[in-house]
Parts: sequence; C-alpha cells; structure tokens
Amino acid sequence: MNWQDRALQLEGSPDYIHEQLKDEGYKMTREAVRYYFTKKPKEEKPKEEKQKEPKPIVIENHEPTIKKVNWKGNKIVRFGLLGDTQINSKYTQLTHLHSTYDLFACEGIKHVYHTGDLDEGEQMRKGHQYECYRQGADEHLEEIVRVYPQREGMTTHFITGNHDASMIKHCGHDIGKAVASRREDMEYLGPDCAVIELTPGCTLELRHPWDGTAYALSYKIQKMVSAIYGGEKPSILAVGHYHKAEYLPYRNVHCIQTGCFQSQTPFTRGKGIDIMMGGWIIEATVNDDGTIQRFKQEFIPYYRAIKDDYKNWS
Repeated sequence: MNWQDRALQLEGSPDYIHEQLKDEGYKMTREAVRYYFTKKPKEEKPKEEKQKEPKPIVIENHEPTIKKVNWKGNKIVRFGLLGDTQINSKYTQLTHLHSTYDLFACEGIKHVYHTGDLDEGEQMRKGHQYECYRQGADEHLEEIVRVYPQREGMTTHFITGNHDASMIKHCGHDIGKAVASRREDMEYLGPDCAVIELTPGCTLELRHPWDGTAYALSYKIQKMVSAIYGGEKPSILAVGHYHKAEYLPYRNVHCIQTGCFQSQTPFTRGKGIDIMMGGWIIEATVNDDGTIQRFKQEFIPYYRAIKDDYKNWS
C-alpha cells in the first residue's frame, strides 16, 4: 500500500499523519503530506433535501355567499354601511368608528354591513409590520374582539378583504371566522363578496376587490356593474377596498363606495392615493316586487384624523 492510501485511513492533522506514516516506515516529506491533503478534493456529503411546507394559496373570491334576511313585510329598509376599518394599524381611527356606531344607535339602526378589511393584516409589503401596533394572528384577533364597536341590539354583518386574507396566506388563520366565534354581535358572511336579500327581489351585494385604485373616482365601480349580467345585478352594490366614498346610480344599481376608518398611511401618501374617512346610513323604500322606489344615502364624513388614535384605546 502506498503512503497516500494509508494516509486516507488515518485521522488527524497532516503533521500528525506524517509522524504516523514515518513510524510505519513510509518515506515522504512533511510538505508532501500537507500538499496531498491540501489538493485532495473533499468528499461532499449528499445534501438532505428539506421539504418545505407549502404555503396556503390565497386568491380573490368571486363566488358570493347568499344570505336571506327574515323579512317582516316592511317597505322601508334602513341600515348602516362602512368598511376598511383596518384595526391593528397604527393609522386606524377607532374614535371615529365608535362615533359612527353611536350615531347608528341614535338613529335606530339594527344592522350594519361591513365591506371587508376588518383587520390591517400582516406583511402586505416590505416593512408593513412597522405600521401595525399588534403582531401575530392571536394578538390581532384579541384586539379586534376587544375594540370593535358593540352596541345593544345591533349586528355587524361583514365580509373579509385582502388585508384580512394575509393571515390565511401566512399562517392559515381565517380571522373572519375567529372573530365571529368570539363576538355574538358579528356575523361573518365569507371572503370578498356576499349577497344579502333585504326583501324579496331587493338585494345588497358587498364586495371587496383586490386590485389597485383608479385615477377617476367612479371608474372601477362602472366597470364592475358593466360586467354583471342584467338578471344578476344587485339592487345596491357596496364596494370597499379603495378607501373612497361615493354614491353612483348606474344601470339601475345604487352603487356606494363605503369609505374607510384609516388615515393616510406611508403607503397611500407615497403613492399619492386620496382617502375618504366615514360611513353611511342607507334608507331604501322598496315596492312589492323588490324595486327600489326611493333611495336615501347619508354620508358621515370625518375630515381630520386623530394621530396615534389606537393609543387612546389601549
């Protein structure tokens, strides 16, 4: 056996192996042993392939939940309408939100419909976590349950939006279901869209799209209505996500952009996106066939944001 093969059987530093070989009668210089181990390619151990756990795939939902209201024959339907409360954001406006619910209570409103983004979510973009004052699904859930307005005899019916869906994407947590399980006054209608039959033949559709805002205020709403078949159009279309407030009667549909309860964020300010804070009181007079004969909409605006308002509710 030559010294090279014998050297591979020994363990230790090149200098130690040289001494061992010398004792066994092999003749070679210390430098030769050092050079041999320096130039000899190391045998690479096969890498163990780590199996990555697949992340949940989350996409916008276009199949609305259908809800029928227990109609009592009333011709006038009144309800509150709002969206994009973005709780757990440092820019959420909880004081304005509670003021709106106080007004709803004074006006005798029993049902409030929420167009999604109940929560701010997490990791929507790079650095987004620094805009949240709570971290993790558990903390977000506890905060919503604690601070979301609760008024006697009033129910909030809500869908979730793209910010809420971030919890499903990152940890498989449906925050809408979790909130509804903890709050008896809050009913979860599903992700992104829902249709409520207010009276026979009169429907309210809640929708929370996932795309970006448009330059013109009414453009996105017009495109939505134009894409709906004639027999499938709702009587009232309420749209969140864009943080805009608007009433637009278009193609026999009463369209409302529901506004928001979040002030300007670094993201919206940097993108030059305008926001409109506030909520709505809707009153519709409905005929026997479900046709809306009269439609009143009252916007409750908030022009001034309260800085660090979340701290007032800690």
